[in-house]
Amino acid sequence: RPVSRMEVGHPIGYFWAYKTEGVMQNADDVQAYLDKNCKGNAANSLQGSSIQPGDLKFVDVNGDGVINEDDKTEVGNPHPDITMGLSFNVGYKGFDLAVTTYGAFGQQNMRSDRKFTDGNVENYTSEVFEYFVEDASYFRIQNVTLGYDFKNLWKNCPLPQLRLYVSAQNLFTFTGYKGMDPEIGTNDSYREDNPWARGIDLGSYPSPRTYMVGVNIKF
Repeated sequence: RPVSRMEVGHPIGYFWAYKTEGVMQNADDVQAYLDKNCKGNAANSLQGSSIQPGDLKFVDVNGDGVINEDDKTEVGNPHPDITMGLSFNVGYKGFDLAVTTYGAFGQQNMRSDRKFTDGNVENYTSEVFEYFVEDASYFRIQNVTLGYDFKNLWKNCPLPQLRLYVSAQNLFTFTGYKGMDPEIGTNDSYREDNPWARGIDLGSYPSPRTYMVGVNIKF
């Protein structure tokens, strides 16, 4: 089901789902959860009579003693609170260095790519015990270019410029996000029906790290 939602008073495309408060550890913990959220009756839980240790504790948001669709609520915002970019250029005796960076902070992504590994026939990881919404703040070194103009050595060079440079794109991303790329949110197939949705990580291929070597020659 779609997890992105538009509603007055909420961010556009906010994540709408059940809140959780941990994992049930044993039979006593299951009963304590039922007493707190489901009037002590397993039939009122989201899992029904099949509820057991290892299940997630879904929160009775509206306090009516039943866990159902009415308890879905805002669990994340795909829009950053702050975006920033920093860049600088320096030169010294024929050398030049340019660095460009970008950062976004305060947003969350929905790790929907996990659904491909959470089934009982796939390879489980400990991530199945955590919730799908993750902090997706990041700071990325987008481009680093280092060059040298050999005209600085070859004083009699007939060319105005003879520069050799190396460049790296997407050199490194500082983030605590566990998906492949915090900047890759929603793929095109999802956005066709929900053009305002973002932050849905379906395992899209991340931005590649690329290296280039080039020459600038001016005549």
